[in-house]
Amino acid sequence: MKKSAVKKGSWYYRMTLSQKRGLWGLIFLSPWLIGFLAFFMRPFWDTVRFSFSTVEVGFGRIDTTFIGWSNFTRALNAHPAFRQMMITLSYSAMGMVAVVVIFSLLAAILINGKYPGRSVVRTIFFIPIIMGANIAGANLIGDDAVSVALTGGWGFGGFGGGFFLETLQATGLPMELTTFVNNSINQIFSVLSQSGVPVLIFLAGLQSIPPSLYEVATIEGSTKYEAFWKVTLPMVSPMILLSTVYTIIEQFSRHIAMVDGREFAFFNVPGASSLIQNVIYTVGVTQNDLGMASAMVLIYMLGVLLVIGLVMWIFSKVVFYYD
Repeated sequence: MKKSAVKKGSWYYRMTLSQKRGLWGLIFLSPWLIGFLAFFMRPFWDTVRFSFSTVEVGFGRIDTTFIGWSNFTRALNAHPAFRQMMITLSYSAMGMVAVVVIFSLLAAILINGKYPGRSVVRTIFFIPIIMGANIAGANLIGDDAVSVALTGGWGFGGFGGGFFLETLQATGLPMELTTFVNNSINQIFSVLSQSGVPVLIFLAGLQSIPPSLYEVATIEGSTKYEAFWKVTLPMVSPMILLSTVYTIIEQFSRHIAMVDGREFAFFNVPGASSLIQNVIYTVGVTQNDLGMASAMVLIYMLGVLLVIGLVMWIFSKVVFYYD
């Protein structure tokens, strides 16, 4: 017989179940923690230190002089556009967060269903994610090199934003709602590219729902529509919270990945090309004001954390955890 990997009476054997879970949690967290301490902690500390100081960069040295909250005050009050850009970014990003999460949940339900051709549906859904949203969008719209050479850039035509906008305006819906829906449709490939991870999260949640709950709902006479609201939605509510937080971080990360007007992100919120990244880059590098640029970075980070905290607080009121 093989001896147990952990001898009876050892320190691990004497640990309680909660202590063992905590230990293994720390073990799985250790790669990220080591990376954080080795590569992120020092730059983060320098950013905090610079934000409270005037910074002078010399040959092989950086001199700082503590000035308190002055850089933060200048960033919020003296800079002509930073505060307004923060508000615009938050407003635009949160709207698309809702679109991505709702779309991901509906897509996961569709993909998880049992019907003929399910594999084809999954393949079609994940093509833009594997292929790349920009490439897939260019093929459909006709902006890629092949479409331009063969059809003069005609593509499928119907995917242009003008057709959807005219159709929505003809319905008599409010202009704000019409604009939001039209922008969401125009960004469909960006939504697809960002929904990959949330869809997988929702799939895991849907497949973990005990079938007995649906059997009970059917016995009680519930329709599939009622079962969705009474069983499916409460059971995947923790996944909705997780997907929302993930998508918020993804949104703000994509918006910041823009330099000198060149868009390295898939999402293009109106005015985002001059948002945050260009402002911080201009202030820190072009204007050589590292103190104020560091303060802007911290304000941006605290703003994201505030949004995440607010969302988690709101969702915590309705999230259902099944034991």
